[in-house]
Amino acid sequence: MKIDTDKLEEFCRLNDFILIDDKELQKENMYKNFVYATDDNFVGIRVYPIDMPLIINNGVWDKLKKVNNELKKGNKCLTIYDAYRPIAVQKMFWDCFYKTHGYYDETLVANPSKYGTHNIKINAVDLFITNIDGSDIELPCKFDDFNGKASINYNECSEEAKRNRDLLINTCSKYGLIVHDDEWWHFYDERLKDQGMKYIYSESDLVPKMENEVFVLEK
Repeated sequence: MKIDTDKLEEFCRLNDFILIDDKELQKENMYKNFVYATDDNFVGIRVYPIDMPLIINNGVWDKLKKVNNELKKGNKCLTIYDAYRPIAVQKMFWDCFYKTHGYYDETLVANPSKYGTHNIKINAVDLFITNIDGSDIELPCKFDDFNGKASINYNECSEEAKRNRDLLINTCSKYGLIVHDDEWWHFYDERLKDQGMKYIYSESDLVPKMENEVFVLEK
């Protein structure tokens, strides 16, 4: 994917996004692990450019800082795996899941022709809870696990893994970030409840302006 960096600032201004750089993450004691900028993801190839910026809705970022401040009291913090995701990438994920599994599953990969929470103005975020130094702690599964372990109701894991997962979920919920029942790492803003979680993407005012001008998927 190519990014027109000359238009990126205007894209963020029009859509109430903020660009979070490494310096800002360090200031908040948060980390980033963009697996989609590597080959180590369910698609099997690098989808994001190596320097893919962390793009987050302003209101969502404010809530993440509050969540992280509370987690830091227990020597834990957030690692962000994904935030705003261009619709072109979502379409690739939708097709890839079908090619890999032989069926579509809208509970695991959002149908880009209908709705989604990563690729809208009030974007979803994928979060892991980690130690304060960014090192891993025990959790029920790895990111993008499609074998049932991602469910918030999965209990065939250690008590430590459940405690860490539930700490993440409960702290996010306290500040208005709601977990996806089938992906314990996926959180959407409570404001989306008022706007409707089911919508036609191409007709929604939640669709970011200038998206196709800024983000172009390479063949």
